Amino acid sequence: MAVAVVDTGILIGMADIDDQHHDVAMEIVYGMDRGDLPTGRVTNYIALETLNWIHSRKRHGKAVETYERLNQSAGFEVLHAAQKDFTSAVNLFQTYEGLSLGDATIVAYMEREGIEYLYSFDDNFDVVEGITRLETPDNPFN
Repeated sequence: MAVAVVDTGILIGMADIDDQHHDVAMEIVYGMDRGDLPTGRVTNYIALETLNWIHSRKRHGKAVETYERLNQSAGFEVLHAAQKDFTSAVNLFQTYEGLSLGDATIVAYMEREGIEYLYSFDDNFDVVEGITRLETPDNPFN
């Protein structure tokens, strides 16, 4: 099965109609929902970061709606990353000045799983070899 990891920015863009990336984020999400794009993997770290961001803007209902949408969509998999991903993430966080700890958890997960593609608007990932960042609704497997 073709999979790609989905970063927080895509999910926030989907949830926030005022986000500068809202339209593109919606195209990516709809593409995953329809099966036109790879299945989007969302780790617990990404879910936590996304839902906290939405919730902190006093949008509890929208945070709950976002979580339910991810869980109910055939185009997404929400999964719990392994503990060793966090340990690796701390090392990556210390190595790459531009990576937040959240971003480092994504890199650690992708490296362990051998996943190349990441849907993200965040160019901080571009410093990491082996990750191909996608910021448009393109299917890299076609």
